[in-house]
Amino acid sequence: MTGTSAWPSSFTGPAQHSPSYRAIDAEDTTSEASEPSAYGEPYAPYAESRNEYADPYAPSYPHGDPYESYEYGAETETYPYAYDYTNDGYSDLDYGREAGEFEGSLSSTSTVPAPRTPAEFDRRRPTLDPDVPTGLEPEPGQDAARPSGQRRSSARRGSSSGRVSSRRITLGGRVVQGLVLAALVGGVTAYVTLEKTVNISVDGSVRQVHSFASTVGAVLTSDDVPTGGHDLVTPSPGATLVDNSTITVRYGRPLAITVDGTTRHVWVHATSVSGALQELGVRIQGAKLSVPANDLVGRAGMSFSVFTMRHITFLVDGKSVPLDTTAATVADAMGQAGITLRNQDSPSVTAGSFPVDGETISILRITGVTKVEQASIPYSVTKQDDPTTYVGTTTIVTPGQNGVAEVTYAFQTINGVAQPQKEVSRVVTKQPVAEVEKVGTKPMPTNVSQLNWAALANCESGGNPRAVDPSGSYYGLYQFSPSTWASLGGSGLPSNASPAEQTSRAEQLYQRSGAGQWPVCGHNLFS
Repeated sequence: MTGTSAWPSSFTGPAQHSPSYRAIDAEDTTSEASEPSAYGEPYAPYAESRNEYADPYAPSYPHGDPYESYEYGAETETYPYAYDYTNDGYSDLDYGREAGEFEGSLSSTSTVPAPRTPAEFDRRRPTLDPDVPTGLEPEPGQDAARPSGQRRSSARRGSSSGRVSSRRITLGGRVVQGLVLAALVGGVTAYVTLEKTVNISVDGSVRQVHSFASTVGAVLTSDDVPTGGHDLVTPSPGATLVDNSTITVRYGRPLAITVDGTTRHVWVHATSVSGALQELGVRIQGAKLSVPANDLVGRAGMSFSVFTMRHITFLVDGKSVPLDTTAATVADAMGQAGITLRNQDSPSVTAGSFPVDGETISILRITGVTKVEQASIPYSVTKQDDPTTYVGTTTIVTPGQNGVAEVTYAFQTINGVAQPQKEVSRVVTKQPVAEVEKVGTKPMPTNVSQLNWAALANCESGGNPRAVDPSGSYYGLYQFSPSTWASLGGSGLPSNASPAEQTSRAEQLYQRSGAGQWPVCGHNLFS
């Protein structure tokens, strides 16, 4: 190590103590080294031991100890970084080395300078302007209490570069100090300006919060106050948050409310039944509610009924009876009016109906008798297609039978006026039997010889070509009258002609007049 060592040659261990920075001024006749430093030294346990050896571990400050003038508990306010760089030979901030020692590269042959002596530290201390008052002069008698040999003196430093009392601060130091203070005050001011005090009222419950949010919705979200589409928020969630403002939140509540028999589903923001009815504009003065008016309405909602006060009039026994009522039915209203029904009496409207405001209801006093009579119930006809018979042929399969019912008729007098008979009841004692008919769907033949002439002859004469009816008016297979036979070109009696001629003359008659010439047996032609 180059330079003069401040340690004795016999040193084999760590320093026994580190001298305070006050001790560096030992040569100063006004030194305060006798006073304990307000800043504890790194080797505090050895602070009571004093020697003249420099501490190799003590920090080196190129411009003097910035904390030298800061004594906690003392009236010292020297700002540590207010320097006069006019004659500073250490402007390159060599931190413990002479100016220019760092010129060039540091090589293996470079030497490390020895620690600075107290006198060298004195030379590097900041130069303060002694003419600038600090306003922090020592209290009277403070320096006088010290031994004269320990009082500070700046004589050895010269009038131009000497060090002033640690109780003074330069103009530059005050500027820096002012800037730092302004920054601190500005930060606090900005913090206070951005923070807002807001009252949040949720369904009437108010609490105060502090927030940096910029909008109403943001402060509600940050304070965990959720809102939905049926809720009312004042001011609106998008409004700018204002300091000392109040945000009102009224939650929506679903109601199933039945007013005078009509049910509707609505959303309200009131927290009580009476408040909800007032919000809906429902008149509750004198009304009858299915729940107490002061019941609370929860967030889940509720259902209830309201019967408002209505004015109705009863006409009974020739008198008018007015009534103000909240009754749900006409029967209840009649009970409130003291009206009693007897026998067949009844109101002019259904007893279970809702009495409407302004309605007039008549009470009908009914007397009379009833009578039971037998009534026929006609049978119905069912037709079925029959492809085996010709079109136009109808065959009855099941004959129809009428049914029987017992009908009760009332002969009434209402309020003294006779009324037409009125069917009161009907009881079926015999069910009717439906008739079933078969209707031919077979197409008619184009050749009359294809008709069933044998069936017709069998029906008319039993198939006997010589047959004569008991009256002596009709003859042969098809029971011709002599005049009809003659009109067909026949001669003599039909029964004397051959069966073939009788059938030929019958075909001529059918072509001329149809099967109606045989009103009883003519349908057999189509069988």
